[in-house]
Amino acid sequence: MRSRRGLFTVTLAFAATVTSALDVRNYDEQGVLAPVEKSITKATEHTRGAIRPTVLSTELVTTTALPGSDTPAEHWTPDRYDPYVCEYMGENGCWQPSEPGDGPPYSHDGNWPSRSKTCVVEACNDKNGDDAPAILSAFDECKEDGHIIFENTTYYVGTVMNTTGLKNVDIELKGTMLWSTDIEYWLQASLPVGFQNQTSAWHLGGEGIHFFGYGAGTLDGNGQVWYDYNHGQSNLHGRPHAITITETKNSVIEGLRFVKSQMWTMTVARSEKVLLQDIYVNNSSEDREFRSNVNTDGVDTVYANNITMLRWTVDCGDDSISMKQNSTNIYIANSTFYNGIGFAMGSIGQYPGQIEVIENVTAENIVTYNSRMGGRVKTWTGLNTGYPPNGGGGGFGYAKNITFRNFELHNAQQAWAITQCTSYNGVKGGCDTSRFKIDGMYWGNTTGTITGTNVATLQCSKASPCENIELVGNHVVRAGSQDKVEGYLCSNVQGKKGFECTGDCDQNRCPH
Repeated sequence: MRSRRGLFTVTLAFAATVTSALDVRNYDEQGVLAPVEKSITKATEHTRGAIRPTVLSTELVTTTALPGSDTPAEHWTPDRYDPYVCEYMGENGCWQPSEPGDGPPYSHDGNWPSRSKTCVVEACNDKNGDDAPAILSAFDECKEDGHIIFENTTYYVGTVMNTTGLKNVDIELKGTMLWSTDIEYWLQASLPVGFQNQTSAWHLGGEGIHFFGYGAGTLDGNGQVWYDYNHGQSNLHGRPHAITITETKNSVIEGLRFVKSQMWTMTVARSEKVLLQDIYVNNSSEDREFRSNVNTDGVDTVYANNITMLRWTVDCGDDSISMKQNSTNIYIANSTFYNGIGFAMGSIGQYPGQIEVIENVTAENIVTYNSRMGGRVKTWTGLNTGYPPNGGGGGFGYAKNITFRNFELHNAQQAWAITQCTSYNGVKGGCDTSRFKIDGMYWGNTTGTITGTNVATLQCSKASPCENIELVGNHVVRAGSQDKVEGYLCSNVQGKKGFECTGDCDQNRCPH
């Protein structure tokens, strides 16, 4: 039996799930089991309610390489993370929520207290200047029990900013922060995020932060120069995210506008109990060609727990909202998406041998216009090819208890999708090799129009079939007509409820 509370509680004991997800036997590209001398033995230990693999003695390893990887097993550590994470966070790059059993929706009730100190950021009023030093000075002066005010003017930001470690700080943005177009500088200097070799223009973090803009305060990334320069390339290294909310707790970010973000708009990383509400994102490109503004996600979460998003409006060229590795207890409601792809759980499973999870995500009361779909789960294959951000694969873990309900779709290609074929480096195949587990998808009570012939395409891996997929109450019609759409393409789906498969995901009929 599932209760509402059950949606928002991190599972503390999931040995059975991990055992399934950690099947490390060798599969070929068609998902057929291949013989090995002996299975790799894995042990786990609990850390604050989550589990991670323990380092194994190489004497237990009899295979010559980690399945799906060219890395010799004797040199492989199961807890291998993105090198940026290791450099930025220290040993293993591990972040765990301090209160893993505490789920959303997180809210802040009552008035914010007055602060003991006020710092007004003085603008240089020079479009060729750099207000970053003045901004950093204000944050340093008012970093504890402070009130930082950006006046109703334009602040020109020409260098990276790290304003973390704040304690009980209000940030009031009345005007506009406008980032420079010095592409060469940003490619070299942007700050590591600690995931996928991604980088950011601004790191903001702390406890008890209230960042607000009255619906008018704007962060302008000057992104058109990036869209033109990037020219559809996926995950250009050094192209910065607009802002990374990092190491943040018990905080509220509200009433902000983001326009023309350089890449991902907002990354919420290693944070918990954060409310993000009344956020406007418009990353539309002057060039409406396909992929001109690729990678301009609205928001991505990574190593994040108990995050609430309310009343977002997002127009972008990629994922509207995305949960990535170790995102738990996420609640999104009353939001509208234009263009873009919709919700994305993933991509995930990119790092060979690493356990990653996405668990307890609920999105409801969502309206989309011309988005590719309502929501999807996307995992990497079980074959490791190359390095992040565009290469990878071979990761373990699971996506579990994902609820999408009460969606209204306008001219979507389809409502829902699962794909376990993800790769961004041009490598094809391996769609049946992923051992990343997808279990407990509840998607439905959805209306609207779609341009395709399928409500959902569910391409699950033969090496680890999807389980407990419930698609109920999806009443969508073909755009331009009232013909009900009833197609469901499936591969390796077990435990279906509310629908019947009408075909297979073969001959590239299911989107990757």
